[in-house]
Amino acid sequence: MLKLFFKAQDLEEKDSFQIFNHSGKPAYYTKDDFIATGHRIKLFMNETITEVAYVQEKQVRNKTKFEFCARGDFGTVERTRDFTGRPSYAVDYSNKWLVAGDGLNWNYTVKMGSLNIMKVEKMPYLIPGQALNITDTVVITVFNDSDALISLAFCLAVYALNRYSYNY
Repeated sequence: MLKLFFKAQDLEEKDSFQIFNHSGKPAYYTKDDFIATGHRIKLFMNETITEVAYVQEKQVRNKTKFEFCARGDFGTVERTRDFTGRPSYAVDYSNKWLVAGDGLNWNYTVKMGSLNIMKVEKMPYLIPGQALNITDTVVITVFNDSDALISLAFCLAVYALNRYSYNY
């Protein structure tokens, strides 16, 4: 099981922020790409210029989707409504992921059948090894270490979808 952290206030004004590992050391960082058509967020390994994943906005039939990609695996996510009218997410990915919870408020789980893929929570939390300031932190728990990058890319896609998509 792997845990990744980033500070929630870093998301409020920019798409560039650091993602920390379980010991509080920077593991990845993101940069927004102004040159791309639509919104694009690139994910890099810390202290390198090696891009390991990305999230890209796609417009399809008046709907906004975000493509997420890591190591050649990719899928899309779009916001829809469930049978009660609440916002939900339609994921088109080879592993048939289902999202349960509130993606708008960073409180959801992703499952493949009965198998947990990841859990995302926003809570007051002190990132291990960081300065002594407890702040709202997004905690991503990935249950299989090999799913870490694609899970992180998916998380960023849900974030971008909620931030930049106004239709659903």
